[in-house]
Amino acid sequence: MQDKRIGALFARYAIPALIAMLVSGTYQIIAGIFVGRYIGSDGLAAINLAWPLVGVMLAVGLMIGIGIGSHVSLSRGAGERDKASAYIGQLPLLVMLPSLLLSAILYFAGYQILEFQGATGKALEYGYDFLKVIAFSTPLVLGSIAAPYLMRNLNAPRLATTFMVIGALMNIALDYVFIVHFRMELVGAALATVIAESTAMVLALFYIFSKRSPVRLRRQHFKFRSDLSWNICKNGSSSLFMYLYLGATIIAYNFMFLRYGGPIEVAAYAVTGYLLTFYYLLSEGLAHGMQPIVSRFYGEKNIVAAKQVLKLAMSFSVGGGVIFTAALLLFPSLFAGFFAGDNESLRQAIVHAIRISLFVLFIQGFFVVAEAFFQSIGEGHKALIITICNMVIQLPFLFILPHYLDINGIWLAMPISAIVLMIPVVFLLMKQIRMLNQQIAAA
Repeated sequence: MQDKRIGALFARYAIPALIAMLVSGTYQIIAGIFVGRYIGSDGLAAINLAWPLVGVMLAVGLMIGIGIGSHVSLSRGAGERDKASAYIGQLPLLVMLPSLLLSAILYFAGYQILEFQGATGKALEYGYDFLKVIAFSTPLVLGSIAAPYLMRNLNAPRLATTFMVIGALMNIALDYVFIVHFRMELVGAALATVIAESTAMVLALFYIFSKRSPVRLRRQHFKFRSDLSWNICKNGSSSLFMYLYLGATIIAYNFMFLRYGGPIEVAAYAVTGYLLTFYYLLSEGLAHGMQPIVSRFYGEKNIVAAKQVLKLAMSFSVGGGVIFTAALLLFPSLFAGFFAGDNESLRQAIVHAIRISLFVLFIQGFFVVAEAFFQSIGEGHKALIITICNMVIQLPFLFILPHYLDINGIWLAMPISAIVLMIPVVFLLMKQIRMLNQQIAAA
């Protein structure tokens, strides 16, 4: 953090985070390929039907990890080391309390929620098999999401990346063993995820609570403090609502696809979700590499440097998104073939979905970096506004357009709403930058 070269400092944090997310996105795609090729379209549909419930766990884990991490960096930047330690001390309780509730919801209400989306037959059976395994592993899943984000704010971005890569490679290997070799279907996919992510979490916790960490923890730091816990939840709330929004949106999409189409369309939607997630995770990697640096500079009142880091993150995220979007539109059959194998109906559905729903994919990268920037400077409520607007804008398009365009209206709901949402987000970000410029002038 003492390096004054902004580009080098950004690279030191962003590249490890980018690699971690690249590996994470890759293993999710590979997991989808295993499911698509060895279980079929019902397996892909089941994963997509179960994802909204798993997304709630991702939402809570990200809220905790990002909320603690940003406040640790802000506290360290302001020279308040004891306060930084107290923030980390809230981690165990913030993981355990929601885990009990989420575990009960997945196990006892998971089947009904899958049915509510319209799941039947094999897709329903596969989906509940997946959820039952996750239900008994909720604390491990939440901890595995929160811990790596916290490590990046403790001067260990490369080590955090290493642990995530280890978990991702384990997941790929276990997917092959459980799905291909032992034929355990989605039970195997869930077990592979839990075992791999738990391994990464344990490694991360060893570092966080070790003497190598720059923030030392004592017994008194683990005392529950409602003020700190509220700050954590408030600043991480945009990440919470983003994934809750994604879960609610996926439920709505599944419902509409099963109404206007069938399991093939849900499976194609799952594949576009894998491709969207791959790019989204790359943008998240750049954003999370940016976050500790911006938080530290902002805490030190170095506004000029914080703006330079934002510019770098935005350039790489949106620029990379344009390249990825172009590749998808030029070679949709290539990407579809990885998942569909010999299933020609599924391949055609995926190609159509890519062309009609992912043509402005790069806008999502702009949203991710903008939200992370607001979180980095302690303005998490503004990131939350972006998330809420995304939810409010997209769902009306989803329910109105199919009346006029049939199933194509469902595919078009996401890109059209992204274009509409971009206008107020640009305005909000530019207003924040003007406020920062005024702080520079005043200083």
